[in-house]
Amino acid sequence: MEGIYFLILAFLTAISSIKLSTYGDSLSKNTKLGSVFIGGLLIASITSLPEFVTSISAVVIDNPSLSFCDILGSNMFNIFILSVYNLILFKRSVFKNTSSKFIFECLILLFEYIIILIATYFTKVDICTLLLFMMYGVYLIKVMKDKNEESTEKSNIKYPLIKFIVCSIVLVILSILLTLSADRITHLYPNISSSTVGAILLGITTSLPEVVSTLTLIQINNNNMAISNILGSNIFNFLVLALSDIFVKNTDIYHYSNKYIYMYLYGGIFITLLLMLSIFKKFKNKKISVFISLIMSLSYLLVWYFQFK
Repeated sequence: MEGIYFLILAFLTAISSIKLSTYGDSLSKNTKLGSVFIGGLLIASITSLPEFVTSISAVVIDNPSLSFCDILGSNMFNIFILSVYNLILFKRSVFKNTSSKFIFECLILLFEYIIILIATYFTKVDICTLLLFMMYGVYLIKVMKDKNEESTEKSNIKYPLIKFIVCSIVLVILSILLTLSADRITHLYPNISSSTVGAILLGITTSLPEVVSTLTLIQINNNNMAISNILGSNIFNFLVLALSDIFVKNTDIYHYSNKYIYMYLYGGIFITLLLMLSIFKKFKNKKISVFISLIMSLSYLLVWYFQFK
């Protein structure tokens, strides 16, 4: 029965994610908010809520390493999504004609990865959390400056703001219920929770809104908002990591690093560099673009392979 309930919630979450992306696209075209502001801040924060719920819950139940790994794994998976979509839709090329402004977001992510990596080695110096808060503040300032980019296109959808707000509330509720349902399934079936299936189930659950919303935005030819959504989600996830650290008792969350977390840290740095290269170069040669996306995808899959080897 719980499985059927989970599938129903997953279906409703997917539908809500599609609607959220559609209304977000309409809102960016009918207002001066811009695709970077809506995709990188509004949609990114909403679709990252499952990671927020999972991470804070993991710390509360005294499992900080799960929270740490969930955030890093989610960030790698989000970029993996873009690489897979670029491979599947290679004729359209996800990274072609995208804004070079996203390089700034990539640099923020790389800096955050580096300070987290340093924090895992020097656990007695706890300034990483403060720096993560500061970097999200820098990101907010940048997004606010970009919000006045008015689109030359117009959308025929009526009342997109109201529909976007309603859809956001629905998606927030569904995301929480879906995450809790996945957690109950892993507890109802101990043989699943102790295997990779349990980890995959929770991973898919927390990333489902990003997967669906990004695909929808690409399909309606709003690649800028799709990339902004992914990068914004990753930066928001590091804010969640900083918030999670506040709830860790006696020490900091970076103290709970292990070999799997280092895989995600180094893998995240590598895959983010490749993403930045794809955005910066905008390879006109589709073979090069596909090759780099293939390396990005394989990098993520290799991390998974060595994690469960």
